[in-house]
Amino acid sequence: MPGSVFLENDPVTLRPATDEDIAFLRENQNDPHVRATRHAHRPADEDWARRRLGGTMGRSDDSIGLLVCVDDAPVGFVRLIREHPWVHVTRDAELGYWITPDEWRNGYATAAAECMVEYGFSELGLHRITASALTTNEASKRVLKRVGFVEEGVSRDASFVDGEWCDMVRYGLLVEERDLP
Repeated sequence: MPGSVFLENDPVTLRPATDEDIAFLRENQNDPHVRATRHAHRPADEDWARRRLGGTMGRSDDSIGLLVCVDDAPVGFVRLIREHPWVHVTRDAELGYWITPDEWRNGYATAAAECMVEYGFSELGLHRITASALTTNEASKRVLKRVGFVEEGVSRDASFVDGEWCDMVRYGLLVEERDLP
């Protein structure tokens, strides 16, 4: 395996991306099926992929982004974004994830999201984690509900995907709502 395991939740392991993973990140971030489930506004280039190396997302050491792997092979990406300047006061983060289309419906997104949520609450001391999904992305909405997120509302025309404005469903999860070990 190119990088060492950082977190695990059967059947997935999460690890920082390395130079060897740049092609995987670019190819899958640009995949039309993955893009249709997210609000990626422009094609991912090598600089975009390089900012995801090492696990910190390249913008802030407070954000974490890890490859989702099964049997040592990457199948997706999961992240907790903590970019605003007062994250240490609000103790919040935004969860995001994607899985390669060939690996959809295997439970990998749920396992990765559960792992990151647990890490966020137990290791980072977060109070709240948010997430969003396009209203048309039924699979992602199911993942968030399985992990325990509560729907908080819909943001109208909040994302521009493939030439169309789309509504986003907003979710939240508070530390006291999560059943952690």
